[in-house]
Amino acid sequence: MGCSSLFIQSNNLLQILLIQFVCLCGLTGIANSAEDYEMETLYLKSGEFFSGESIGFENGNILFRLSDGQVQSILLENVDRLEYKGTGNAAGEGDQLLVSNDNAELPPLPSMINQVPVPQPLGVAPDLDAGVDDESAFGQISEYSDQCWEYVEIWTKRFELGGTFLSGNTDRDYVTTGLNLEKSDNDNLFEFEIGGRWGQANGVRDANRWYGNATLDIARTTNWIVFVTNKNTYDEFENLDWRGTISSGLGYRFINEGDKRLIIRIGPGGTREIYNSPTLKRTTFDVFAELEFKWPLSDHIKLEHKQTWTPSVDVAQILRVTTETGLLFKLDNQDRWNLRMGLLQVYNSFPNAGRKKSDYTGSVSLVYTRK
Repeated sequence: MGCSSLFIQSNNLLQILLIQFVCLCGLTGIANSAEDYEMETLYLKSGEFFSGESIGFENGNILFRLSDGQVQSILLENVDRLEYKGTGNAAGEGDQLLVSNDNAELPPLPSMINQVPVPQPLGVAPDLDAGVDDESAFGQISEYSDQCWEYVEIWTKRFELGGTFLSGNTDRDYVTTGLNLEKSDNDNLFEFEIGGRWGQANGVRDANRWYGNATLDIARTTNWIVFVTNKNTYDEFENLDWRGTISSGLGYRFINEGDKRLIIRIGPGGTREIYNSPTLKRTTFDVFAELEFKWPLSDHIKLEHKQTWTPSVDVAQILRVTTETGLLFKLDNQDRWNLRMGLLQVYNSFPNAGRKKSDYTGSVSLVYTRK
């Protein structure tokens, strides 16, 4: 009986020792596995380094799990190298260079992006637009708007506004306005201008003239150009509902550099006129000739002059001449703001009944140019 009891106690003690041995072996194996896993070291260009495990890439960032389990997303451009410590016996044996900015051909690490939540990259501000759907209607509208604005930005834009306002014994309102858009390079030029003049004295309108013109010059690395132009005019006090001229031909750029310009255009054309009081509709075939001249007279004054001739071929007594001259006085160092004093003469040798051949308009306006 005593022997049996002693045997049972010995057996229980042996089982306890066996369990402890298994546990000790397990712990030793885990320690050895952790030591074998000893991990990767991520070196940054700043001199910092982290120990842990690389788990993938996303959007130019490397995902790196630290030894405490925390996952960091680090820009690859900030990484100097990523080293893996192997299990070899000799020091340094089995070490591998997984990532280096000096070698773009190293294979990527397996992606585990869908398995691990991705934090914000170190040193990068949060992306406030991360939740915006780029394919949404708003995103497309914004993209189109940006593209249109970038296209508009390449144009030189000039806006002109002037006027006279008197009230009292004499009531006088007079406004002149104009918008000029120009896109040019060493070869080609496209110019569009629109504007007009309106005025009244003591409640009676005495000026109402509007215009819209477009000119395209095409060249191929020479001073010779091929041009196409269209000019349109409305003038209430010439009894003119519409005068439209279209022409195409050859031109020559004697000077075309910055603020200096001397261009001549000559070619065949045609003009359509519609008058009222009395009603008259007239179409003529013309010779179109235009002189465009711009020249700085000093550091603060610039001269602008444009003269257009359209003599009729089939009706010899018809000659139309439009001459516009202006002096621009610089108001700032950037040449954005100018004070313009201008004179416009419109001559028509065969006007509508009861109308004079020439009209003269003087103006003073403030000009803003965005280059």
